[in-house]
Amino acid sequence: MPRITIRPVTYEEHAGKFRTVTDARGIGTALMMYCDPDDPAYQRAAEACLELEGGSADAEQVRFDFIAALEAAGVFVRDP
Repeated sequence: MPRITIRPVTYEEHAGKFRTVTDARGIGTALMMYCDPDDPAYQRAAEACLELEGGSADAEQVRFDFIAALEAAGVFVRDP
């Protein structure tokens, strides 16, 4: 099965250091590192990430949910 991707999302990992992700693996890693699992925004994004990996998600919705979870966790997202 080919890897399904989203439009790139760039977020700040540390002061002045940014990372760009485009797939479920990158999204999942960022969610685990920066987000609170009890936060509903995290839960939506995690579910969307699993659906993306399984091939049943809308990529734009996954991207939206991922950005919302990062922002809820206080992570700066550079969204063009």
